Amino acid sequence: MEQKKRQLIKLVMELGSFFSNCDGDFDDREAKFLDNYIDNMIASDQEQREELEEIKNGINKMPNIEYLIMETKRMKDAVEEQEKVPFLKTLSYLINEIIIADGILHLKEARFYTEWKNALELDDDINIDDYLK
Repeated sequence: MEQKKRQLIKLVMELGSFFSNCDGDFDDREAKFLDNYIDNMIASDQEQREELEEIKNGINKMPNIEYLIMETKRMKDAVEEQEKVPFLKTLSYLINEIIIADGILHLKEARFYTEWKNALELDDDINIDDYLK
């Protein structure tokens, strides 16, 4: 697996872990959504499965929002200019799907999501406040 893809999978795992746990109410539906998302990112061959386990073992188990913003910016800087916005939008939609997977939007999820997207200048992206009305 190429290095950029490994870094992306690691970031997706960390974002998923953070946003599925930041509300203090971890739900199996959030974990299942994230696992399915990652499974779709990789081929089903055994070699990539082993690499996936290595990546899982190397993730930051207790990421905070500042770390995730920094890592997302680092990955954004690693992609081609024309890929930057689609890359960020894809991560934004991933986060959105994780936090609504359990059917409940918690205030912490909304606050951290808004902080993440604003730091990455995605002000025109999903307005999670609409879910809180």
